[in-house]
Amino acid sequence: MLIAKITDSDFFGGEPQYIEDDARYNVRGVVLDKNGNIALMKVENSEYYKLPGGNIDITETPEVAFTRQASEETGLPVEKIGYIGWIEEHKNKRKFCMVSHCYAVKATSEETNHEQLAAAEERLGYKLEWLPYEEAITKLKALSESCKEYQMSFILKREYLILESAKELITNELGEKE
Repeated sequence: MLIAKITDSDFFGGEPQYIEDDARYNVRGVVLDKNGNIALMKVENSEYYKLPGGNIDITETPEVAFTRQASEETGLPVEKIGYIGWIEEHKNKRKFCMVSHCYAVKATSEETNHEQLAAAEERLGYKLEWLPYEEAITKLKALSESCKEYQMSFILKREYLILESAKELITNELGEKE
């Protein structure tokens, strides 16, 4: 299920332009801890956040890739709750389309391994934060609406839309815990 197609027109107006010939694929999604909080990666020295996720290795399916990425970035073992859908970011300024397959997973233990961030994530100073769903979605929506940076505008809008689309899966999962 397509969540959304984000284009430059979402930020600058005009007609949407779609990039059909240069697509890159990755995974993103929602990680719930045992208390029902959402994992967000905070970019150091900024007010920006992103959801866990990243590249798909050539030998992986998107589902396996997200499970691996979620475990690496949170340090927690996780299991799939469900598939949220996919989202497309048509970045005309950068001349490519990023397609993210999106999942929701939950931590199966509170015992953490050490987080294993990618080199680029360490350079940017990503720090893991856990927020209640409503706080996370409110924060991402406000940041998305006020952001003026090209790349971060796409990221924040994407993360907000993913989290918004995951609400039913999250609500069902939290309801089952009670």
